[in-house]
Amino acid sequence: MAKISKELIKEFVKKDFFDKPKSTEEVIKKLDSKGFSIKGKKIGLVAQLLTLLCQEGVLEREGEKRNYKYKKNE
Repeated sequence: MAKISKELIKEFVKKDFFDKPKSTEEVIKKLDSKGFSIKGKKIGLVAQLLTLLCQEGVLEREGEKRNYKYKKNE
């Protein structure tokens, strides 16, 4: 079974999904469209993965706490 991972989200970056800022909810909808059911604790996992990708310089974050949007780091 496939798992939600940084590598999976990095694929979205490569495919230009993050060219425009996306909310955590939009990322979850994208994952859902790929067959991943995101509920409960998995919502927090997605937020953590997005934060890690910001720390690694893959994504950048804008907005305020609980209302962040993520986009490709140029």
